[in-house]
Amino acid sequence: MAQMAKSMIEVEIKVSADKIFQAIKATSRSVPKLSPEKILSVEEQVGDDTKNWTLSVDGKVEKMKERVEIDEENKSMTVFVFDGDVMENYSSFKCNLQIIPKLHGRSIARWSWEYEKLNSDSPAPNKYMDFAVYLTRDIESNLLKT
Repeated sequence: MAQMAKSMIEVEIKVSADKIFQAIKATSRSVPKLSPEKILSVEEQVGDDTKNWTLSVDGKVEKMKERVEIDEENKSMTVFVFDGDVMENYSSFKCNLQIIPKLHGRSIARWSWEYEKLNSDSPAPNKYMDFAVYLTRDIESNLLKT
């Protein structure tokens, strides 16, 4: 049986924690506009609190279905992916984003993943980590314009 693995990255950003968390939290409305090269579409599923995403990851179109839990107090959200291209390599895949306030209107986006590979040939989620950095920078850039 495969073991759960973890990965984490932090991205320092020049946007306040409140501003970026509110933008990311409103994903289906704001994030596609803030990162149109990466977020191609989002469909909210009525009645079951899930979303279907179409993303550009590592130059390829990927689809995924997920459910999100939001923790307002800690400015964090956990994404539970349960269907789509991601699940071709993992039996479970969870991503957490926490926005940590820093001084002078800055913050840190801490992305972490917990996943279980389907087999030993399944890759680490490096392309999703790269995607998260690009997405964070894209959202930061667009929020700095407002």
